[in-house]
Formats: sequence, C-alpha cells, structure tokens
Amino acid sequence: MPEPRALPHDPYITAVVNALAKAGLEPDDHWTSDAEINRYDGGPDAGCTTMLNAYLDWDTSDARDDGIALVWDHPAEQWQWAPRKSSGVLAHDPEFLPTLPRWASPGAVVATVRDLLNGRAVSTMPSSLWDQREQAQAAVDAWAASES
Repeated sequence: MPEPRALPHDPYITAVVNALAKAGLEPDDHWTSDAEINRYDGGPDAGCTTMLNAYLDWDTSDARDDGIALVWDHPAEQWQWAPRKSSGVLAHDPEFLPTLPRWASPGAVVATVRDLLNGRAVSTMPSSLWDQREQAQAAVDAWAASES
C-alpha cells in the first residue's frame, strides 16, 4: 500500500494534535484531506473544486453530550466547531470560532478545546499565531495555485 502523500497543512495539524495530546486532550479521531468539495467556492467552478481541511473529534462519556468536532478548512480564515450527535454526525453545520484564526497557536487551540469540552464559553481574546505559519501558508498557497 502506498504511503499517503503529505499535505501542506499536515505539519500544522500535527503540531495541534501533539499539543492536545500533551494537554491530555488528544482527539479520538483526526484526519487531513485535500478531497473535500470547496463549499466556499461560489464561482463558475463551484461544486467542482476541492479544499484542504482537517477534522478532529472527541467522544464524551457524558450522557447529555455526545462530543464535539473541530474543523480546519482552507480557504476559511478561522477554525470551526460543532457538537456531535450520538451517531457521530454533527448536530448542525460547524460554527466559526472568530478568535481562533486559521493558523492559531496550538496552545490557543488547546484552550478552546478545553472550554468546548467543559461546556464553557470560549475565550473572546484574540489568539496568538503559530510560529511556523508563514512556511505553512506558503505551502498552502502553492497547493492552491497547483489546483487552479
């Protein structure tokens, strides 16, 4: 079986997952992809273009809560989240997290996940940015240019 090819946002998502694991909040499942239909494309190619994304989810043992999902999409400028149903599907479309930008520091993602899992309101303070965001954005830009 061939090795899956590396995607330009993999280093960032790996840094986020590692920070979550270090904080004891490792997701139950996570993946990255470049095959999702780009739901932000409203142009003549809408429905035919793909986007980069990542999906992280957490199951909970709380009877009133079936977990959460965190979503990272390019070209979206912010992370998104949604509660999950017991079947594992999202309870509703993901909501943007305005204070968690596309390249938020892994520590900021950890703090947001902790709040979401504990049912607290997420911080309204702007997040710091990941120190390797410029390299990652350049790789994402190159990917986007190759797709057009």
